Amino acid sequence: MIFDAIRSNFLGYDLIIVLLAICNGAIYWHTKNKLKQFREAIYRPSDLAARHKNEELLERITLEDLTKIKKARAEANRLYSFFSNAIAIFPLLGLLGTVIALINVAGADAGFDATQHSFMMSLTSTFWGMISAIIYKFFDAGISPEVELLNSDAKRVITTQED
Repeated sequence: MIFDAIRSNFLGYDLIIVLLAICNGAIYWHTKNKLKQFREAIYRPSDLAARHKNEELLERITLEDLTKIKKARAEANRLYSFFSNAIAIFPLLGLLGTVIALINVAGADAGFDATQHSFMMSLTSTFWGMISAIIYKFFDAGISPEVELLNSDAKRVITTQED
């Protein structure tokens, strides 16, 4: 019964949540690529092994490198911010679907079957919103430490070079 309800409501409001979840997945992969470019802007491939010796890296930064680092940092942070903030939207979309379905029930003289259908619709939208948020929260946990580390190192490089 629950799978029938999920399947029957999928082409309604639930589809909006699922399509936004797919879009957020694309943003996630784009964010990962921008983080890779950000990492490569700070550390040349040969420098990755000597990462703990940041002072040596700082001596080799040119003005062109600094511009590249700032640009890569801005792009990566913008995408990451969009991705991570979209995670909070999914439960809200689920709740919005619940409210819409319950308003439909309250506003109409519906029989038991119509009321039951609206109630199931409200639960499935909540289901998709929660599932999307949970899945992307795991993805966020995987990249947020890298974002923080790269921003910290970029700040150090930029501050040192601008002084």
